[in-house]
Amino acid sequence: MQPNTARPNPISQLAAALLLVVFNLTAAVAATPTGTPVYPAFSKLQTIELVGGSPGSVNWTAPKAGTYQLWIQIPASSTSTNATYNVYPKGNAVGNTSCSSTDPSYPCFQVTVDQTAASNGWVQLMLNNNVGTRWVFTKTGLVSTNAGGIPNSQQLGVGEVVFASYTPSKLTLGQSYQGGKIAYIDKTGKHGLIAAPYDQAPAYPNGIQWYNGSWITTGATGTAIGTGQANTAAIVKAQGAGSYAAKLCDDLVLGGYSDWYLPSKDELNQLYLNRTVVGGFADSIYWSSSENDTIYTWFQGFGSDSANYDYNKYLPFAVRAVRAF
Repeated sequence: MQPNTARPNPISQLAAALLLVVFNLTAAVAATPTGTPVYPAFSKLQTIELVGGSPGSVNWTAPKAGTYQLWIQIPASSTSTNATYNVYPKGNAVGNTSCSSTDPSYPCFQVTVDQTAASNGWVQLMLNNNVGTRWVFTKTGLVSTNAGGIPNSQQLGVGEVVFASYTPSKLTLGQSYQGGKIAYIDKTGKHGLIAAPYDQAPAYPNGIQWYNGSWITTGATGTAIGTGQANTAAIVKAQGAGSYAAKLCDDLVLGGYSDWYLPSKDELNQLYLNRTVVGGFADSIYWSSSENDTIYTWFQGFGSDSANYDYNKYLPFAVRAVRAF
């Protein structure tokens, strides 16, 4: 990788609209970066050129944990018709060269760009060509590209990379947002819970057990809104690999997001209260992540009996994952 600072400064963010080619789908017109631009480690005035067929590569680590749009500026000299960008929202293990969107530890999303179509313009890195894509990064999340997959005669160029932070103007219950539907909004109007758009485990008796075959306490005692993610982490740490409710949510990669979890008792109740606008729930019992003791865990009825009860962990109930925003 060679930064070429001899070139003119990158084009203005007010440049004209450009054609996008993402995931090899039909090109579409897009605007220049929106939101508040945040630049990673490389200076926004650098142009990076990688010669095709070489082992040259470059990574851009997220400025900090957060939710971003991703934008790549393409210099006019770029000739790559098949430049590949890998988005690792949770970072990547040293030496790991695979890219799998279903990897629970290091999910990777691959975006392919025809740089000749986007020459001298901006490309938004999107999931399934969705301009509403918002990537949720941990502090180790990164974007990478390399020249190993393009012909020797082509040049892969990047003039500028922008992580554009995004704050929606208004959120409403049931709104499609960040991989699912909004099921709860707190008093700030900017944060809350997003429910997956469908159940991860079906209704009883075809659902999934809460426990992993052993009667143990996991320490997942939180019941309030905001405790489900910590509960899920504690359950998975205590119970390990296997097929059970919390692990199902913890492994979920959906809509470009990998931070799903099993809701706490009160979080699950919010899903029940807003079940009509969220949609897709069965007339059944759903597991929460709130443990009562060695044998019993809290659940929520979504049918005629809507009460919260604690029940035996071995029963196969339904699961709906959530994530916080």
